[in-house]
Amino acid sequence: MKGVVFTGNRNCEVRNVPVPTPGHGEVLVRIGATGICGSDLHVYRAATASDQVRGHEPCGTVAALGPGVRRLRLGDRVTVFHHQGCGVCRECARGDPVWCSDKRLFGVTIPGSFAEYTVAMERNCIPMPAGMSFADGAFIACVGGTAYGALKRLDARPHEFLAVFGLGPVGLSCILVGRNLGLNVIGVDVVSERVELARKCGAAAAVNATEQDPVAAIEQFCGGCGADCLIETSGSAAGRRNILPSLRRGGRAAIVGVGSDEEVINPTHIHGKAATLVGSVVFPLAWAWELVGLCDRAGLSFEPAVTHRFPLVEAPAALRLADSGRCGKVLFVPQAD
Repeated sequence: MKGVVFTGNRNCEVRNVPVPTPGHGEVLVRIGATGICGSDLHVYRAATASDQVRGHEPCGTVAALGPGVRRLRLGDRVTVFHHQGCGVCRECARGDPVWCSDKRLFGVTIPGSFAEYTVAMERNCIPMPAGMSFADGAFIACVGGTAYGALKRLDARPHEFLAVFGLGPVGLSCILVGRNLGLNVIGVDVVSERVELARKCGAAAAVNATEQDPVAAIEQFCGGCGADCLIETSGSAAGRRNILPSLRRGGRAAIVGVGSDEEVINPTHIHGKAATLVGSVVFPLAWAWELVGLCDRAGLSFEPAVTHRFPLVEAPAALRLADSGRCGKVLFVPQAD
């Protein structure tokens, strides 16, 4: 089968690699769609080469069953939670394999989803409703679930004002989920293409921070008192500097983006606004099940955030485009819906 590996300094190769064999409690998943994530791009830009097949947003069809599989059947369509976990430690028992010390993560320590097939633990596979696209399943595996997790941790409620800094795939997912949950959403970025995408994804307002003061725009959008909730996905120091000025008194913010390590948030300002700041790192396995249910019941789809689809053989072009930052979500689609 074909698989994509990163060879360092923004280069990649499409190689012929063996089709993996599912072990005990595992299934072979024929990939229907898998997304290029921002965390993939951090590795793509690095100088280090690796023979590991990358990708951690698996979604597809069960193609083979390993011994001990009890629930899934051949042909089932599944989205796959990307942190495998050991399944037996305290964190896995709590349903949070993200914190498992085994660190069994697709595309990092185990073969990933930039391939025609991948192997996944049955416990990580969530059946998809008949009407759900593989693109939606790929979002749920990581970026869509990350957006849902941030909103859950903020206890975001209908009719509140939500500001989203950074309008890449995670930020666009925050807009789509937030709008579906009944929030009034404003988005902020410095790339005109992504500002326009935010509007297409349902943001009531979207601001280019190179052309307009985002704090003033948010205050005006929220009736003069700042946002109830804010999600920072850009990972930039500039975005983080604007968190507290953009919140109303008593507002809540989630820091999701990875990037700058500059210390820009003053604890005195947190106290002065009685603000709540939380770090939000992906999401527990149970929340992936919740998000599948929300998509099914409420008609939530992440399709508006998808701008490009590529076959695996065009991986170099797909990664260059995603790395440019001038697009929405870029998907590999080895298998059509």
